[in-house]
Amino acid sequence: MRTRVIGVAVLSCFVSSLSFAQPGTDGDDGTGAPPPPPPSGDPAPVMAPPPPPPPGPMPVEPVSTVDKGIVEDANAGRSWLAPTALTEPAGTWSFSDFELFLVSLHYSPTDQLSLSATTMLPIVEDQPFWLLASGKYQIIKSGNVRVALQGAVTHVAADGNGATAAILGGALTYCIDIDCHSTVTGYAAAGFAHEEQSAVPVVLSGALAYRINKHVKLLLEADTGYVAGEIDTFANGFLAWYGVRFTSKIIGVDLGFVKPICTGDEDCDIGLVMGIPFVSFTYRSLKD
Repeated sequence: MRTRVIGVAVLSCFVSSLSFAQPGTDGDDGTGAPPPPPPSGDPAPVMAPPPPPPPGPMPVEPVSTVDKGIVEDANAGRSWLAPTALTEPAGTWSFSDFELFLVSLHYSPTDQLSLSATTMLPIVEDQPFWLLASGKYQIIKSGNVRVALQGAVTHVAADGNGATAAILGGALTYCIDIDCHSTVTGYAAAGFAHEEQSAVPVVLSGALAYRINKHVKLLLEADTGYVAGEIDTFANGFLAWYGVRFTSKIIGVDLGFVKPICTGDEDCDIGLVMGIPFVSFTYRSLKD
């Protein structure tokens, strides 16, 4: 009997040990198995998206090569009548009127090239037709010095007859200040007729434009002539121009007098002490 009791006890202990060793149990408290360990190694880093590309360069406007004094003076391309070596900004249109009956249209395709056409309004019946077409090209802009070449063709027609001539010349302008508000100009040109000629007329001019304030300039000019060839002589005097110029970017007005001055024994008194009044007006459209 005692042997049976011992066998039952041993069998009970064996069965109890099997129950504690079943999968899904952890032994004492009956809770579930611990979670599996994390995977070995660090996780891969998350890459940030690349930044957007930088904006492209902003378009840059071409730098103008025109002096400030020209931009602020609608009449800077000439003195009283003689041209200067200054040229207007590209895209500029202008209209000029001299003494009411002489009109001129001007255009600048580039900063260095100026084109113009000048004619007379028909005031009287059977008035001759006259046209002057010219071009001026600035070839030197160095420091305070400007040099330009000018070419022109003029035509006169009356009563079925006509004559054509060419004019070739050049202007040298010295800017007294850095912006070319005040200038000194020398101009020379020779005329060549379509017909055979034995003499060549030459025009010589000198001019001063001196800035008094922002909108007013003193304007002086002297014109004379020389005939080369068979005659070979200078004119017996010159035309003296003097007055003031009212300046702005859009409008320019020249007010003054022109008086012939004779040399030697010649008498060119016109009976007007101050000379002949002269006025010119210019309207200019600058390209933005």
